[in-house]
Amino acid sequence: MELYINNKWTKCYGDSYIAEAIAWSGNGNHATIYTTGATAEEADAKLMGAMGELKLTPETSVADECGSKESQST
Repeated sequence: MELYINNKWTKCYGDSYIAEAIAWSGNGNHATIYTTGATAEEADAKLMGAMGELKLTPETSVADECGSKESQST
């Protein structure tokens, strides 16, 4: 499974911010997990908390500006 979390995906819609993470499995399945908050920081913190509860944050991939992926341990 590959997990992508990118703080540039946190966007403001109406009066809420939405933070997203996308997970892909080796079988071609994918899932999007998102949280909302009054600020971008709150939405990001909620997302990271949820990912921790789901035990999905030991290792994540981070895409840079050009789309290259880099693995990071959290």
